[in-house]
Parts: sequence; structure tokens; C-alpha cells
Amino acid sequence: MNNVISYFKFDLRLIKESIKFYVLAPAIFCALFMFSGSIYMGLSYLFFFLIIFATIPFSTQSNEKSTQMYYMFPCKVSEMVCGRFLYLISIAAVLFLIDGVIIAYLYTVQKFHGFEVIVMSFCGILSLITCFIQYPIYYKFGMEKGKAISILVYLLPAFLIFGLPSFLFESGSFSIENFINSLNYIFSNSVELILIAALILCVAGYLSYLISYKICKSKEI
Repeated sequence: MNNVISYFKFDLRLIKESIKFYVLAPAIFCALFMFSGSIYMGLSYLFFFLIIFATIPFSTQSNEKSTQMYYMFPCKVSEMVCGRFLYLISIAAVLFLIDGVIIAYLYTVQKFHGFEVIVMSFCGILSLITCFIQYPIYYKFGMEKGKAISILVYLLPAFLIFGLPSFLFESGSFSIENFINSLNYIFSNSVELILIAALILCVAGYLSYLISYKICKSKEI
């Protein structure tokens, strides 16, 4: 476990200099959306922010010297990969916490209802699954080639994360009342819903880790 944390800390050191360039512009856009009244778009942007954050270690590790340093540490390949996934999970936890607090507040003051909470939660789950799909791609092809392939992977999730909340909440197309009522019924069974979502994320994360491990093991220097 100590070696996993060491790799996690190494990732944090790698991104320390470049993270401000990745954070500043998206953070400004997110704040503008929130304060301009586009709450749904702002929350969606926070979830999409996770996909941006997830790629930073791969971007900063793109040079050959940095890559060799990862393999030179006296640790197992599984610990190296696990450290990178620990970074992803930590970033996801922080962003989900921020989004969760905002959504909980909006739900408390009745600006959000069950349906809105479900849709935003779906966007969050989709963003994390997208990251799980991307990681093996980056390990296999590297940042440059992997980025081109990943664009195809997250085009649809990006459309759903950004477009779905705005379409459902702001277009006025709530004629699908039966559908909404069904989702509200699902929301009333919140424990079951949380367990299903957690199971899906665990399976997706574990499969992503296994594939990434096998790829890195075959590339071991």
C-alpha cells in the first residue's frame, strides 16, 4: 500500500506545475455558468471537469524520461497502475463531493427535485465510466495517439453530460410526465439506486484496472 501511495504522490508532483493551466479556464467557465443562472450547465461542466483532470498525469508523463522513472521504481507494475487509479478516484471523490453538496442544497431549497437529481447523478457516473474507458487507451497508445482515439470515446458522453440536463430542464419539454414519474419512483428507492450505481462503477473500474495492468506489464522496461 505504501508503494501505491508513493506513485500517487509522484503523480501529484508531476501535475503540480501544469495543473493551474488546466484548472483556470474551466473553473472560470463553470463559475460563469453557475452565477448566470445556468445551474444545470455549471454542474454538468463540473462533472466533465473530471475527464480533463484524469488526463493530466498522462499529459505530463508524455516524455520518455518521465515514463522510464515510473518503471524504475522498485515496485510492482500493479502498484504503479493502482497509484494512477488512486489519483483518479481521489479527484473523482473531490469533484463528486462538490457537485453533491450543491445538488443537496438545491434539493433542500426545492430548486431540484428527484428527477433532476437522478439526471445529474447519471452524468456523474457517465463521466467516471468515461475515465475508466480512457485509462487503458492512454496506457496502450500513449497520450498523443490515445487522445485521438479517446475523442471518439467521449464524444457521446460529452454530448449527454452537457446536453441532456439542459434539454430536459430548460427546453420545457416535460410532456413525458409518465417517464418523469417513473424516474421519481426509482429515486424514492434511493438505497437500491446507490447500490446499483456503486456496483456498476466498481465493475467498470476493476475491468479498467485489469486491462491497464496487463498493458503496462507487457511494456515493462
